Amino acid sequence: MAGVINRPEVLQLFNVQHWVATVEQLLDLEVSASTIKRARRDGLLTTVVPGIVRVAGTQETFVSNAMALQLYTGGEAFVSGTSAGVLHGLRNMPRRPVEITVREDRRVTMPGWGRLVRTSWIDESRDVQGPRDDLLRAATPLRMLFGLARTFNDHRFDRAAEDAWHLGLITPQTATDYLDAIRRSGRGGVVRFERWLMKTSLRPRPAQSGLELDVLDAIRRAGLPEPVRQHPLTLRSGEIIHIDLAWPSIRLGVEPGHSWWHGGDLRQRADQVRDRACDELGWHIVRCDESVREELSAFGLQLRIIYDERRRSLTSA
Repeated sequence: MAGVINRPEVLQLFNVQHWVATVEQLLDLEVSASTIKRARRDGLLTTVVPGIVRVAGTQETFVSNAMALQLYTGGEAFVSGTSAGVLHGLRNMPRRPVEITVREDRRVTMPGWGRLVRTSWIDESRDVQGPRDDLLRAATPLRMLFGLARTFNDHRFDRAAEDAWHLGLITPQTATDYLDAIRRSGRGGVVRFERWLMKTSLRPRPAQSGLELDVLDAIRRAGLPEPVRQHPLTLRSGEIIHIDLAWPSIRLGVEPGHSWWHGGDLRQRADQVRDRACDELGWHIVRCDESVREELSAFGLQLRIIYDERRRSLTSA
């Protein structure tokens, strides 16, 4: 693109910013206004939002759109909410709208595919991660989750928090410390976050999948007693394993296995070996995969029958 990105410094700018840039950045690199106007007219540059251009022919991606909106909003803006969830690798995070957080005094008109969040509190060292190599700034995992706690219901938030814990982005302790640091009367999200922390207080490990949480919901709806989450069990070999959902008093466990966490013949064989080791200790393990989602209520009732039969057989023994 003669006169626009043929110079190394201009090409580097576009490359590091996912092929988007502000007109002001190009002017700073001594690309003239007339050159930029001509490139737009000839279809070599396209306008993403006012003042932000993309190199024509490059792929429009979630990250490039996030970069464009961060540049558009400027200043201390950073990617937040579900959009930060996408960047951090959480599952089932929507890619539209792209959420950007700015200070409350900023006034910006967002495109229909963007969402602006204004805030009176930004601690750069605590709340913002970045800029990354591509200059994109994102909410830290804890600031991201705090934002999700304000907009998600309990069910959806629990899944996001468990994902973040499983990925090693947070722990219940770091979440507790974060809430202690930012707690303020009237600030939304604190109560929902605290409810999740209460649920994790007796668990050393995160839920292994969203399926585990679905099965737990089915167990509760079936009227079963609350199972112990991630129950530690020492096998005869001395190995300590953790059963996803367990009733230790009757030595009954449930292991939901989802392809996102488990997969392949080798893993299935390892699970079978582990189940036999549990059998040696008098434990019965019920395994299920994502297919139970089609009839979760029926699965919950089946677990209720297994639970009742297990309790009766051990009581009469």
